[in-house]
Amino acid sequence: MSAPAILKVKGDKIVDGEGNPVLMRGAGLGGWMNQENFITGYPGREFQIREALDEVLGPQKAAFYWDKFLEYFFTESDATFYKSLGLNCIRIAFNYRHFEDDMNPRVLKPEGFKYLDRVVDICAKAGIYTILDYHAAAGGQNTDWHSDNPTHVASFWVHKDFQDRTIWLWEELAKHYKGNPWVAGYNILNEPTDPTHTRLQE
Repeated sequence: MSAPAILKVKGDKIVDGEGNPVLMRGAGLGGWMNQENFITGYPGREFQIREALDEVLGPQKAAFYWDKFLEYFFTESDATFYKSLGLNCIRIAFNYRHFEDDMNPRVLKPEGFKYLDRVVDICAKAGIYTILDYHAAAGGQNTDWHSDNPTHVASFWVHKDFQDRTIWLWEELAKHYKGNPWVAGYNILNEPTDPTHTRLQE
């Protein structure tokens, strides 16, 4: 499918390159680049699932498992099915751990783009836009398991370094996807829950 013009906002509408309104009909791709136990059925947070597999399988076999899991979770046939339902947009939840490690912050892991690019491209070929959803930020932007937060404390709001790492990662994502007309938008921070209820406004 030929690439469309980059979508823009005009007033209260999303429009294409010719100014025609585009109605986004979409669904979410959860449980893929961010493990959510109500989707996968596995207990625990993503980091715990990864640690358990490392222990049981060993790092090499666990890495092979995750590589194949991320490859086969969403394929061309899935995009075709989504399109057959009349959908034209998929929101992709992702975890920061695919792009950097806590013990090696601000060093980009290229395999993150390997998986994300693949699904963005698969969707584009099917005529489906994607929205990139930063679902799990360093430090935890909320207290819940779906942000892969190990502490039940939203430390993102009290440590500037976590905030700076989020800005850094978005800069890397923006550079990478700049000019890609099939990336329709960005969910900057999923479900932020600042316990003071004020810092989101500052």
